[in-house]
Amino acid sequence: MDLTSETLTPPALIGLALLDGTSIGTLVVPLILLVSGTGGARRVVRGTLLYLGVIGVFYLVLGVALLAGLLPLAHALRGLLTGTVGTVLIAVVGAALLWASFRTDPKAVRRRGGDPEASARRWTQRAGRALGSPRALVGLALLAGTIEAASMLPYLAAMGILAEQEVGLGVGALVLTGYCLLMIAPALVLCGIRLLLGSRADRTLDRVHTWAVGSSASALSWALGIIGVILLLQTVGPIIGALAR
Repeated sequence: MDLTSETLTPPALIGLALLDGTSIGTLVVPLILLVSGTGGARRVVRGTLLYLGVIGVFYLVLGVALLAGLLPLAHALRGLLTGTVGTVLIAVVGAALLWASFRTDPKAVRRRGGDPEASARRWTQRAGRALGSPRALVGLALLAGTIEAASMLPYLAAMGILAEQEVGLGVGALVLTGYCLLMIAPALVLCGIRLLLGSRADRTLDRVHTWAVGSSASALSWALGIIGVILLLQTVGPIIGALAR
């Protein structure tokens, strides 16, 4: 199986980055800081930019470190992954991710008696306690990055793409830099709106915050589903061809 086909071109990486940009750490928490902060628009935006800078650098450093390990691993496993057995295994993983996307859908979680928005509300409380303290904002960003790292499936998928294409660590680091910038771009736009409009943007940002809290519950479900579909699309053809021979 060749994962370098059109399904995994730069537009796919851009889509994954923007999907990562709707997570709790990259959108919900910055919105809380922008909506709840006091002391004038400039001070609020400075604090939010500090948070975004730290979490962006955190993900970049983490990504480069993981990519450094993935590149030799992908090279060693290339023969296995391009064979029929590897293709079937990847198809199974894709199907499992697709199934998991339905299990983690907020409606399914509610039917099982769970609360899909509980995590977002906890982060709202944490962000509220960090307001006004640069040290607390840095700690909040590092905490968000650490806790969310395992669930940032689009980011992990992007690193898998780069490893499979064997772009090299230098090029991979540049791509991940662009990826991380795109990941925080939605929050940066909202910072610009807050800076330009001041308190007049509060109502709009509050609405976006309400939407983000609700949509963050489904972000993981969408990420699982999208990656699962990508893997299945890449493997169905080769598997059918192998069976037809």
